[in-house]
Formats: sequence, C-alpha cells, structure tokens
Amino acid sequence: MSANHGSTRPWSYDAIADVYATDMGQSMPFDDVGWYRALCLREGGRALELGCGTGRILIELLRAGVDVIGADRSLPMLMRLRHDATEHALSPNVLQMDIAAPGLSARFRAVLLPYSLITYLRDPAVAQHCVGALAALLEPDGCLVLDAFVPQQVTSFADFRRDYRRVHEGGFLERHKRITANTDGTNRIERRYTLLDANDRVISEFETDETIRPYSANDLCRLAQSANLVVESVTHDYNTTADTLSRFATLLARKPA
Repeated sequence: MSANHGSTRPWSYDAIADVYATDMGQSMPFDDVGWYRALCLREGGRALELGCGTGRILIELLRAGVDVIGADRSLPMLMRLRHDATEHALSPNVLQMDIAAPGLSARFRAVLLPYSLITYLRDPAVAQHCVGALAALLEPDGCLVLDAFVPQQVTSFADFRRDYRRVHEGGFLERHKRITANTDGTNRIERRYTLLDANDRVISEFETDETIRPYSANDLCRLAQSANLVVESVTHDYNTTADTLSRFATLLARKPA
C-alpha cells in the first residue's frame, strides 16, 4: 500500500508477492478465511478488506458472493491478486492504499483488518487515528474487525534461523528469520528467502525487514472505544472466546445505530 496514493516507494511485502501463498498463507494454522466469510455473509452489505495482499481471504469472499473491496499498500501483491483471481473468473475491485491514511469516502457494513494487520502501525497514536478514520467509513450498526497476534515474550537472536522448507511451484521455498526485541516494545523481524528448483539449484534470493508492535486484546478494545465503537466480542483463534494459549485475538466492534 502507498500512503501517497500512487507512490512507487517499495516496501517489505513487495518482494514476496509471488511466494505469499506458500509463505504467509501456509503459516496460518486456523480457518480465519471461514471466520471472515461467515461474518460477511451474516452482516450483509458491502465489506472492505484492508491488507488484502494476494487475495487469500478476498478471493474466497468474492467466491461466496460477498460484495467486497480490497486495499493493500503493495502494488505487486495486488497484481498477483488480480492474476490469481482470473482462475476463478473474478475481477476484484481493489485499490492501492496505506491503512495509516485511508483515503476513502464510501460507506461499508464491515471493515476488516485480518492477519494481525494493525501491528504494522507501530505508533499507537497512528493506530488510534487509523481506527478512528475507519470507524467513520462504517454504516450505522456496521462493524470493524481488528485482528492481532496475542503478545508473547520475545527473545532476540542474532543468527538467522530456518523457519521452513516448503514445496513451491515444482521447486522449493526456504525461509530463515531473525528477530530483535526493541526497547520500545516493538519487534524487528528480518526474513531471508531462497527459491530453489526441483534439483535444489538456487533460482533467486530475497529478503524482508519489518518492525511491528504487538497489541493485546485489551489494546484492541481501547482502540475501538477511542473511535466510539462498541466492543461486541473478542474471539481467539477464530473459534473460541477462551484465551488460554491462543495465538490470535480478533475483536469485533460495532458503530452505534
């Protein structure tokens, strides 16, 4: 996404657009797609998915008949989304936009920030401003969904450690990661990728470098309440209200009718 609406300034996820489905997509262990699909079908009306990436959720919403618009900062991710959507004879309505400065005037029944998207707004003041701006896009009685990793104790390590080796388009994708826990409460995550063919010959190597801020379920509640939204529920790992050893917290907050 681009805060300047058309800026070509690259960012971390530009580099992984063509491997995202194998990388981040396969790293989601829960059926968040089913959760969001059920929510949108229940709510009805138009939905907005921010951070839609290559369409892991958006395409499935469209296939289910949801009237949804997608937005992402990364143009390469959106280009891959459009390509993958053609396999289902879909033409998604998407735009390049930075969630830190949502420049929309339409109204939506549901606004979605899946897969811990809010954590990329590492300045709490910016996150609060963003949630306020998104709340203004809601129809009366519409809902905003904020999703975040449950904060965990993070230990820094200086070496790059292997995360996985996965089959990818007839070859393999390997990822190594290094994490730095910063003194301000944010975490820097550096990832190194190696794309290999079926004979383990290196095709390409690339990397990402991003800093995120963990937000607890209580933090998400405060962000929603600061935008005058009413907290309706907090779901853990997309299927329970219990938070014991959960990995994700998903808050649903509603605009007063």
